[in-house]
Amino acid sequence: MPRRTEAQAGFTIIEIIVTIALLSVIVLVVLTPLTGFFGLTRRSNDQVTATQVTQRALETIRGEWLSVARYDQLCVKTPLPTTFPPLEVRITSLDPDLQSLGEVPWRGTCDPAYPLSPADRAPLRRVQVTRTDDTGRVLSRLTVLVDRP
Repeated sequence: MPRRTEAQAGFTIIEIIVTIALLSVIVLVVLTPLTGFFGLTRRSNDQVTATQVTQRALETIRGEWLSVARYDQLCVKTPLPTTFPPLEVRITSLDPDLQSLGEVPWRGTCDPAYPLSPADRAPLRRVQVTRTDDTGRVLSRLTVLVDRP
């Protein structure tokens, strides 16, 4: 009686190579857009962080300018957030009709030894805080009107 041989099951080397090649193509197609999304996510995070820093600086100025002395002296006691490059603060004095009376220099932190003379008593100010990246591209620019207390 002849021996019965059972068929051996398995993959050939060609089938394995074709499968690996197909998987490589699929992975490449899926991962290529993902790397672009990672870049967008990083830029988005930079934008959110810049806006938060700018908003914190603007709120510091508004809060401290509830004091007439600090409003008149164009300064704050609490330092603004430190960034690189530094935040740009532009202040424009306005009349009650929102007409510009001219730009005034930002003094930063108050120094009682060197008061602004004469004090700027504008009834209204436009405060603009800008955050840029190291290439000079604007990441965030916020503006608020602050009236004299």
